[in-house]
Amino acid sequence: MPRRWWVAVLVVLVALVAGGWTWMARDDSPSAQRITATVAKGTYKTTVSATGTITPKREEDLSFSSSGSVTRVAVAVGDKVHKGDLLATIDSSSLQAQVDAAEAQLTAAKSQLSEDSDASSTQVAADEASVASAQSDLEDAQDALSDATLRAPFSGTVSAVGYEVGDQAGNTPASDGGSGTTPAITVISPRSLQIDANVSAADVSKLKKGMQVEITPTGGGDVAYGTVSEVGVIATASDSGAAQFPVTVDVTGKTAGLYAGSSADVAITVKQATDVLAVNSQALHTDGDTTYVYVIDGSKRTKRVVTVGETYGINTQVLSGLKEGDVVEVVSFSAPKGGSGNRNGPNTDFQIPDGAGPGGGGQGPVLVQKGG
Repeated sequence: MPRRWWVAVLVVLVALVAGGWTWMARDDSPSAQRITATVAKGTYKTTVSATGTITPKREEDLSFSSSGSVTRVAVAVGDKVHKGDLLATIDSSSLQAQVDAAEAQLTAAKSQLSEDSDASSTQVAADEASVASAQSDLEDAQDALSDATLRAPFSGTVSAVGYEVGDQAGNTPASDGGSGTTPAITVISPRSLQIDANVSAADVSKLKKGMQVEITPTGGGDVAYGTVSEVGVIATASDSGAAQFPVTVDVTGKTAGLYAGSSADVAITVKQATDVLAVNSQALHTDGDTTYVYVIDGSKRTKRVVTVGETYGINTQVLSGLKEGDVVEVVSFSAPKGGSGNRNGPNTDFQIPDGAGPGGGGQGPVLVQKGG
């Protein structure tokens, strides 16, 4: 066979082989799978998120202002107390002696004033001054005796106990050379909590006092609710050196699952829109300045121009062109049957909220778009 015929045969074989491989490759390529989504109305929120520390709004450190040996500690950490309950005492024997002495001094001063009733005005004035001084000394002694007993200032929970029986309590030298007192017992109100958090400089301008907040214990748990009570204006540096601003959130609802000293995630609602008509963003197509969708009505597929507004996560607001209940086409991609997935082409995943999915109904989604 002439050489040119061999060349021709080889060309045909190469073409056939190439065609076969092309057919196989096409057979193994991803196929477009068309699904639908229902246009629905819903409530959409834009939030600023942060993590903060749970702290009690009401907390009081109680200390002995009188010196003495601790004779009784009536509570332990975690105990619940009522206003006026006894918490701890120190040895009051010397303090009681001071009260007794002050009472005797006052009695003597009053007696002297009575005896000098007919004396000169100067003497009477001196006696009256002695009575006033003795009265003041007695009140001071009584206050000191009262301070030998610590009582709960309000109903709450004991969060710290700093003394044991036998410890020396009261005024002690402070590190700056002055005098100080060591907190003996700390009482908090666990039902009155707040979250101390920080937000970025980009987010602080979005926040206002009174904004609604959803609170979730870090690590999971039931959602609690609160409001922004304070937005700081003085920045501090974060661990990365970026400016951050303090924000305080008051817990206004149930506090179950929230514990002072632990952390919580907060989502501050900075914008909320209700009764918003929206469509899954995957259904939108653009051609220049024109945005359109494909509306599905039975077996009929119709192109329709729409006007869109804001984007909320995976959904986009529809201003005109669609109505609630319209079914639109959404394009996705899936691997062919028997395949192991598309390695070279796109694999777009998306979610359709409740009420906006295939055959959807109901009242539409509630979607939260996080900012910051």
